[in-house]
Amino acid sequence: MSMGQVREAERPSIPEGTHQLIQDKYLVPTNEIMRLYRKVDEWIEDRSPGGIIFGRQRRGKTQAIKYIEKKLTLRYGDELPIFVIPAKHKFTANEEVFYEWLLLWVGHAFPYAGKKNHKFDRLAKFLLEKGEKSKYKQIVMFMDEAQALLEQHYKWLIDLYNYLNAFQIKLIILLVGQPELKLTKSSFVTQGMNHIVGRFMINEHELFGAKTVTDFQVCLKGYDTIEYPEGSGWSYTRYYYPEAYAEGKRLEHCANDLFEAFALVRQERGFGGKMEVGMQDLTTTIKYALAKYGAESKKKNHWIDLATWVECVKKAGYVDSEVSFNVSKLE
Repeated sequence: MSMGQVREAERPSIPEGTHQLIQDKYLVPTNEIMRLYRKVDEWIEDRSPGGIIFGRQRRGKTQAIKYIEKKLTLRYGDELPIFVIPAKHKFTANEEVFYEWLLLWVGHAFPYAGKKNHKFDRLAKFLLEKGEKSKYKQIVMFMDEAQALLEQHYKWLIDLYNYLNAFQIKLIILLVGQPELKLTKSSFVTQGMNHIVGRFMINEHELFGAKTVTDFQVCLKGYDTIEYPEGSGWSYTRYYYPEAYAEGKRLEHCANDLFEAFALVRQERGFGGKMEVGMQDLTTTIKYALAKYGAESKKKNHWIDLATWVECVKKAGYVDSEVSFNVSKLE
């Protein structure tokens, strides 16, 4: 039996289509996500009332929230209640529905019971209980796709903020969304709505995509280190390219080729300006290189060369993403 066959036999037995990579059940740290994590942690330490986090589409905002929630939980444990309120298809100016949505995602057992005032009372007391049990007397609430919030929603959040503040519990609301969120803040400032800006928008942070080879390298390194099954010793890179991995090859070392691949595709399509690759486009490209060209593929390449990276960039949707963005700038 050859060494290649031995390595193949050692691979974990994972049913087709169930690997974490295929199901997108993984979180890869990036320079941008870590920069945002440090900023959010600073806001929490300063007991700031809130802030806005914004960036273009496909910049990995939702993934960043998940990663930061995990990091904060590891740091603070049960001493800091953290809630993530996901995007809603369409927020309407309906107070009762708004409270139901919040009750549902903070984990209350009865989000739909009672009338409007009962729902607010239940939500406020639920959060109060969580806050009073917290060592830090703080609650962190991320609200995704917050550019969809209407002025009325902010007024209802103020009611919730004021209720908890009366009991000396600090509610920190972090509004995450697209660049329109920055425009909303500017509009509120112009209109003199300091009661909203001062509570929820006093801080701000813009999330960017990968701009440098180092940014690419940090992201790629995650696939060299994250293991599945956990503790098995089989990183994503090793699982999909076992023989190349045994020879010492790592995705981290592909940073220059991957950067060049994106640059070549941009040049071919005539995209102007400086390159900034959204995290969704970057991770989808890497996923494509592993799943479509690695050990699970019929093509089964030994390793990933520049031409393969270029093909992965094209097939992963980056071109469509950039075309869409450039069209939106012209509208």
